[in-house]
Amino acid sequence: MKKLVLKYSFMFLGAVLMFVLNYSWLHNVLIPNPCYYHFHNPNVVMELFYDFGSSSNNHPEPKLINLLLTISFGLIIGSYTFTYLNVS
Repeated sequence: MKKLVLKYSFMFLGAVLMFVLNYSWLHNVLIPNPCYYHFHNPNVVMELFYDFGSSSNNHPEPKLINLLLTISFGLIIGSYTFTYLNVS
């Protein structure tokens, strides 16, 4: 039981870490100037992960798929970290 709780704790921490990295660092690296998209069309990848609606004045906002993939990768990284460290 303790091992299962520890594994889920690693997975939760991985998801939180990926969420923070995505929305603090990666978002700023991918979109250094959000006003760029006022006059330029976004590429396919940007349209998949970001919404360019009128409510945000055509600035990129993360979509739900962005959040789900971020959390999924975090859970996977947390699980592999737990397995790699072989925590008992």
